[in-house]
Amino acid sequence: MNQDIIKKLGASFPFEEVEAKIQVASKEKPTGMAVFYIDSRVIQKRLDDVIGAYNWSNHFSTWQDKAQLCGISIYNEDRREWVTKHDGAENSDIESIKGGLTDAFKRAAVLWGIGRYLYQIDGVWVDIEKRGNSSVIKDNQQGKLKAAYESAVKRIFSAAVSQPSGGQATGQKPAPLQAAPQAASTLPAAPQAMLPQNADTAPQTAPNSTPDNVVPMHDYTIHSMKPSGKSSQLLELCSEYGELVSAFIRSGEKGIAVGARLKNVRLEEKNNSYGKYNVIAGYDVAA
Repeated sequence: MNQDIIKKLGASFPFEEVEAKIQVASKEKPTGMAVFYIDSRVIQKRLDDVIGAYNWSNHFSTWQDKAQLCGISIYNEDRREWVTKHDGAENSDIESIKGGLTDAFKRAAVLWGIGRYLYQIDGVWVDIEKRGNSSVIKDNQQGKLKAAYESAVKRIFSAAVSQPSGGQATGQKPAPLQAAPQAASTLPAAPQAMLPQNADTAPQTAPNSTPDNVVPMHDYTIHSMKPSGKSSQLLELCSEYGELVSAFIRSGEKGIAVGARLKNVRLEEKNNSYGKYNVIAGYDVAA
């Protein structure tokens, strides 16, 4: 599988094929932060166009009766074999199993680079209106969304073109592929969700030294979050390179919300009877 195919899979989509949804709504005024995403049918079309309809397949399996795993297989002509990448998602609140299947498929597609750049685009604050029990983006905000999206795409892909063939900008250190051994999040990390209440989840600072189990600082966007016990939350973080990392943080910490950008994040690996897990040891909220 040559780099040209990988590049085509990870290419940007025209604005017309991208959708936006409200991730966070303001409590003070009718505005919300919109984030961009792609529909599963758009992913299927990309695979058909680049790989060929007969040269890729997907398959699903359940995980602990409450989550779905998806594997997307692509035939590698050079190696004469099928290559499969898996990811998973919990069943959703609405149409639970169907939602879980769709989310798992989308996440597996990200592992192949499809739509991965969307995680690098900041949320856009737009005007919203109530429709039933939910809020939707006002129709007159499409121009604002399109301008923000196309500007971000230009920035992201111009930067990628300017990098040397090694894949990193001149003068920069190579970015770590994962923040901890379990950084490539393929599941909602069931054992971590059962973390004991007395688990150490408070952000800490190390004034003059860096412990061996604290990885170098990196920037992340909060992809999802959910409560874990009475005093902590489990965050799914997405790096600027599209890698997903799960980490715990104490509830009520400043600036923690879905879509928020965190800078200088330090992840500390801990261990208990349930296994290894990450704790956010320090961070700054991006302006």
